[in-house]
Amino acid sequence: MMLYICLAFAVFGASTAQDIGSICHSNRLQHTEDQVIERIVQMMNTDFDSVISRKEVLVFFAELMGIQLGGLINLVNDMTNEQLLEAAAGVSIEKESFSHAWHARFHDNYDFVYATFDRFDINDDGLINALEIEAIVNSALAHGDKNHDGKLETEELVTFLESIYKNC
Repeated sequence: MMLYICLAFAVFGASTAQDIGSICHSNRLQHTEDQVIERIVQMMNTDFDSVISRKEVLVFFAELMGIQLGGLINLVNDMTNEQLLEAAAGVSIEKESFSHAWHARFHDNYDFVYATFDRFDINDDGLINALEIEAIVNSALAHGDKNHDGKLETEELVTFLESIYKNC
């Protein structure tokens, strides 16, 4: 648990050569920040409740990386968070692949996507792995879990994404 807290702190306080605070959001299709955020939340919230589970976040990123879970999704749903992280331990996506996939899906400007990737690449190895994705969830909770229930509600995810998308 302490590792997750440290990772969340590192993500939330991280700054890189291409600091996200210095790159304003822009979108190839002129989608606003709110439109992109709404689409991200809709794609993550696969069970249409008001809570974004860690599993939904990991599945979202797996699909973004081109990993089709198919029938494995039922196994994923039965796993604890620890089991899920262990199963996904070797899975990662490199910066260029992530950036192209994100741009293709959400049409955000590459400079913005690169800076966002750099913010979440905690160990600066050019990859985002399952632990770093978990750190994104923990960072979102640290940033916006207003009712302190340890659950990432959709409104709390929106608040976290706004801190990234509306930083200018």
